[in-house]
Amino acid sequence: MTVNDDLYIIVNDDCKWCYSPDPNSVFGAPPTGFLAAGSYTATTPPTTYGPYRPIATGSICYNAVASGDCTCTEITATGHSITVS
Repeated sequence: MTVNDDLYIIVNDDCKWCYSPDPNSVFGAPPTGFLAAGSYTATTPPTTYGPYRPIATGSICYNAVASGDCTCTEITATGHSITVS
């Protein structure tokens, strides 16, 4: 994605959502910059969060898990990264 593209996050199952620190402030400062880390409950229809608009270039890792600790430290797959150029 590029700076000023809109990103939407759709929750379609109960989960814990997390993401890596954002040292380059790709999405700006929380809580308005990006979906806050925490627990989310599925709804019908699924809830859509956003738009989130990157304001700088960089990359962050994200993850969502059904149970246990949510972390990005073990993830290397590009499917769990958002890169803004």
